[in-house]
Amino acid sequence: MRNDYLITENPLKALLYFALPMIIGNFFQQTYTMADSAIVGRYVGEQALAAVGASYAFTNIFIWIAIGGGIGASVKVSRYFGAGQFQKMKEALYTALLAFLLLSLALGGIGLWFSLDIMKLLDTPANVLGLADMYLRVYFLGLPFLFMYSVLSAMFNALGKSRIPLFFLIFSSLFNVVLDWVLVTRYGLGVAGVAWASPGYSGTCLPKGPASSPQKNCCPWPGLPCLPSSSSPRSPSA
Repeated sequence: MRNDYLITENPLKALLYFALPMIIGNFFQQTYTMADSAIVGRYVGEQALAAVGASYAFTNIFIWIAIGGGIGASVKVSRYFGAGQFQKMKEALYTALLAFLLLSLALGGIGLWFSLDIMKLLDTPANVLGLADMYLRVYFLGLPFLFMYSVLSAMFNALGKSRIPLFFLIFSSLFNVVLDWVLVTRYGLGVAGVAWASPGYSGTCLPKGPASSPQKNCCPWPGLPCLPSSSSPRSPSA
């Protein structure tokens, strides 16, 4: 379909063509989240599932900041695109990417430094506090990737190319489910494995898995704590 289909085609047809990929994308996002929880609960344990769940409420704040920021920036981009002012459109795009990259680095650094204090402030139970802190620390390392994806996805939507983010999201969701399972069941990374499987971490842990690590339950990334022995993978119950 032509690039100007939103203003030349039948309104209902154009809106369906534009919105359907975003609806399908939301479905895949929810599927990944459910698979994430299922793998943790089945192969790691109840405490690990509780730790990931305790972190979700806080991580959602950053997800919505990224999504909201991307939508706000896309308003400028779509305006310049519609007016044919392509130089200004490029400037707005580059400005948004740079601004949100710097913002994500700042927020990620703050999160890494205060993750444990934040989880205590949220009254996280003591028995899952360490695991929740570990999950958050790995999550904050990948915050720039989350922000860049959200901004770029919004930019494609602003140009009427809503199918492009969908293709990336489908691939990412399916790949992350597989990576989740591999890191948790094969590499024994538990909660940390779930966090490493998020977008942006593809293959980071694989070259340094248990085969080359003297401590099987340690996440092979400098500075991150080891998993407690109670969080090692277990066989699923019948």
